[in-house]
Amino acid sequence: MELEPLRNRNNAVLAELERIVALEMELTLFNARRTLFSADKQVEVRNMDGTMLLVDRESPRSEYYNRVIGFGPDSLSKLSEILRFYGECGITPCFDLTPDKQTAEVAAALAGQGYVPRLQLAFLSASVDGAREPGEENRDFRIEAVNEDNVEAFLDLIVLSNGGQRPARELLDKKKEYYYRPEFKNWVAWAGEEPAGMASLFLRGEEGYAANDFTFPAFRGRGCQTALIRHRLRAARELGIRKLYADVEFGGTSHLNMLKAGFSTAFINAFWMKTR
Repeated sequence: MELEPLRNRNNAVLAELERIVALEMELTLFNARRTLFSADKQVEVRNMDGTMLLVDRESPRSEYYNRVIGFGPDSLSKLSEILRFYGECGITPCFDLTPDKQTAEVAAALAGQGYVPRLQLAFLSASVDGAREPGEENRDFRIEAVNEDNVEAFLDLIVLSNGGQRPARELLDKKKEYYYRPEFKNWVAWAGEEPAGMASLFLRGEEGYAANDFTFPAFRGRGCQTALIRHRLRAARELGIRKLYADVEFGGTSHLNMLKAGFSTAFINAFWMKTR
């Protein structure tokens, strides 16, 4: 999926918002293709007059893959049509609202359909080429890149982090090459011989998206995530990346770690979901 031309080129704040939203959508579709827990996940994208509808008919309860993106005041007349479309798929969607779309009229319309804002995500950015040096490496952790030789062990760590069963051999063979592609780099932080955490970097041109941060419980609060954030900043600089983006739960530990490492908060999205 190609990034759409910016509609707000003359407004630096909204232009960056558009870039982040478009790149995050590309990452979402890539994640659908690489997932180890579905053989052929097919996420559809429908454009309804500028409002993007993400649909995963095979995972109707997934709020991540069944999202309405770009909904706002100009989309209010389409609300019934949007809900009817998802309803015919047996899906209750999540409305992913950027701050420029969060008006009183939009809130009233969604509330009238039984939706409430249940989650706020902070979207962050860092200018890699102009950023300060990310600091010294944390000597408590050894960070190892995932490659063709060690990808099998990395997939085992993903399964372990999800608490699931190892997928079938055929599925692993089909999906493993996603995890060491040039546009999707992954790292493992080791504490001695124990895996401490994992993180990835999704690349498009001169931009990147830091994602999939995970620290194993025994190593939380010991600087593992910060070590992985700083390592990705260094890697991005070496790769010629100019801007890095990320999203985290607003106000959480990951948000604080990103800010300490040199990211700044670009905007905060509200995720409106149907009350259970």
